[in-house]
Order: sequence, then structure tokens, then C-alpha cells
Amino acid sequence: MNIQQAARGTGLTPDTIRYYERRGVLPPPVRSKNGYRDYTEPHLASLRLARGLRELELPLERVRLIVSVAHDACCGDVRRALEGSIRDTLAQIDERIDQLQHTRTRLRAIRKGIRSMTQESEQVPGITPCACVQLVGEAAR
Repeated sequence: MNIQQAARGTGLTPDTIRYYERRGVLPPPVRSKNGYRDYTEPHLASLRLARGLRELELPLERVRLIVSVAHDACCGDVRRALEGSIRDTLAQIDERIDQLQHTRTRLRAIRKGIRSMTQESEQVPGITPCACVQLVGEAAR
């Protein structure tokens, strides 16, 4: 099947499929006499697996490894590769969640301070500007 058919069969775009080929996630398909790629069902299975793993936020390098293991190894090897990748990705997601929660807390404090300011206020209540901001502010006087 051609790349358009492969794209429809996997929910990926042709550009993504080509990208996966360039990055080694998908083994290159054979080419027909006219140079067009000829995808097979195993290619589609690999692409669906890659898509599912990317939707789980696994990095492309890990996806490449797992897809490769899925073709060349036994189920236990795939489980081990998946478990390690999922563990690492969960740790990264937890860290991002912590950072986002911290940012949300800071934004809420700034917003609350801004809302409580009066026209004559020069500083957001509860927010102390850093030394750099203070220096710049003093230099502008």
C-alpha cells in the first residue's frame, strides 16, 4: 500500500511516517519500480505501536527502541523495555506537574496582588521584585 493508505490506516500523516523512517523508528519499506514506498501490514502495526507510545509521551528514541524490540525480541523483552520507558516517562511527567503547580501558585499570587492594587500603587502587594528589577527600576528614575 502507498503512504496515503498507510496514513489512513494508522491515523498518522504522511510527513510523520516519513519522519519515523528517517529517525529509524520504522524500517524503510521496499520501493516499487516507480520509487513509491510499499507499506505492508507489519509496517502499519509498527506505526500504530509508535503512535500509541508517542501519545503516552514516550520520547521518540524510546519509541524507536520499543518498536525495534517488538520486532526482534520476545514478549518479555518488550515488557521490560515498556516498563522502563513508562517508569522514566512517569517521573518526567510528575516533575512537569510539580513545576506547573508551582507556576500556577505563583501566577495566582501575582493575579491576586494585581487585583488588589489601587491606582496609586507602585508595587504588587505580596510580591517583592528581585534585585535586578529593583536596580532597573531605580536606574530609570
